[in-house]
Amino acid sequence: MNKQQKQDRVDQLREELAIATGVVVAAYDGLTVEQSTGLRVELRKSGSKLRMVKNTLARLSVQGTDHEGLTPLLTGPNFIVFGADPVAPAKALVKVAKDAGDRIVIKGGVLNGKTLDAKGVEALSKLPGKDELRAKLLGMLAAVPTKFVNQLAAVPRGMVTVLAARKDKLEEGAA
Repeated sequence: MNKQQKQDRVDQLREELAIATGVVVAAYDGLTVEQSTGLRVELRKSGSKLRMVKNTLARLSVQGTDHEGLTPLLTGPNFIVFGADPVAPAKALVKVAKDAGDRIVIKGGVLNGKTLDAKGVEALSKLPGKDELRAKLLGMLAAVPTKFVNQLAAVPRGMVTVLAARKDKLEEGAA
């Protein structure tokens, strides 16, 4: 790989990481083709990307960015997983790492400029993702007007129930 190709790889990775809020670095050793394919499928489902880059090129890519905290983690055979959703890469990687056993070891990551260790990445993976949080927020926002309308309708509904009971009682008395 000549110098221009290396510079292009560094620039490409820097651009991809610029939009990423969550970045995770993991070491791999002896992954089978099936595990590698499963990892890529799981990451694609979550909207995350995986890049295997030489450590020196990765260090150059994160230099001077919010992801500079990854530099100490970039030793040995690694891959970098990232995505726009800060939780999705961690969730997908932790899920696949559990299935792969000791062949994938999560080293750490960066979340919005803050460096995380392996336990931090695992804790991050247990949080709900953006889509889940949006659904919960919409549910809460919809619940308030629904409860308000039910409260407004309670008085007339109660009145109708009382009138229906009175009608039934008068019909029983007449019979």
